[in-house]
Amino acid sequence: MPKESSFDIVSEPNWSEVLNALDQTRRETSTRYDFRGHDITVEYDASTHQVVLDAPEGLMMDSLKAVLGEKMARRQVSLKFLDFGPAENHGMNRQRLTVTIKSGIETEIAKKIQKAIRGLGLKVESQIQGNAIRVSGKNRDDLQAVIQHLKGQDFGIELVFNNFRTA
Repeated sequence: MPKESSFDIVSEPNWSEVLNALDQTRRETSTRYDFRGHDITVEYDASTHQVVLDAPEGLMMDSLKAVLGEKMARRQVSLKFLDFGPAENHGMNRQRLTVTIKSGIETEIAKKIQKAIRGLGLKVESQIQGNAIRVSGKNRDDLQAVIQHLKGQDFGIELVFNNFRTA
């Protein structure tokens, strides 16, 4: 009897790369010519996974958002993980912008992913396990076909496939 193989589908950024990108953003804001002389802060709250950008409104805030996006992209952190909130004005022509770093798969999206897997007609099973989906089957080629199919779909979140194993 063939062994059962499985893998997990998650939506989780590489947190060390996120921290590296935030550190690079802070360093660039302190050295870049057009940011000099302006009070710009980039703060990260690890408990809520939120980044707070504080800068003068207008072009300066737009440049800061672009630098953050560029640094994340260079560190291979998908911009789908970033959820930019509305910019809030707070005195003296300054803005504060909260960026939430999303992780985990919501139940609605997990059900859509399961439906897409069932639509393939392969002999695989999928189970929602908290913020992840476990896909298992006897044929490894079927599991790889599921991965390829899901990579071609857009569910509005970044999907990461890990823990591919045979039991």
